[in-house]
Amino acid sequence: MSVAEWDNEYARLARAASQLRSGVGVGNDGDANLRAGLQRLETSLDRLPLQPTEIQRRRRLIQHLKETSSSQTATGGPGAGGPSQRQAQMQMAVQQQDAMIDELAVGMGRLKNQSQAIHEESNMHVNLLNDMDQNLDAAQQGLETETRRAVRLKEDQSVWRLQLTVAGLTGLFVMLV
Repeated sequence: MSVAEWDNEYARLARAASQLRSGVGVGNDGDANLRAGLQRLETSLDRLPLQPTEIQRRRRLIQHLKETSSSQTATGGPGAGGPSQRQAQMQMAVQQQDAMIDELAVGMGRLKNQSQAIHEESNMHVNLLNDMDQNLDAAQQGLETETRRAVRLKEDQSVWRLQLTVAGLTGLFVMLV
């Protein structure tokens, strides 16, 4: 499992947990599937190429999601009354907000990685363009040098000198004959 796949799976499980907490799509298999998915994510963390601090942060995300989903099933779901129940619901809402913030943090981490990759690629393109500019300057200088050489060669071997030589030899021949 890649880091991006792990992030996508976590986001999917967080949405499923949120639906379970709100009572949407509540079922016996939903809670079991959520727990199994969280267990899969936790076991796959050790195989991801991440720094230990990032792995620990992701473990806390999984643990928080487990706790919020287990406390929801322990309280009997949303809608129960009583002051302690309302306090528990408020605490649950705060935990949900924390979970959403954690999800945003995961998304921001992906954005950071993508922006760093784009930055590296743009630096590579700048280097390539600089190389092309230098090669173009060298080619232009070579072309100018060859043009000057061709003009000199043309001047040195011009036709008028040849014609003047022929005329001189013809005049000499006429005088001799």
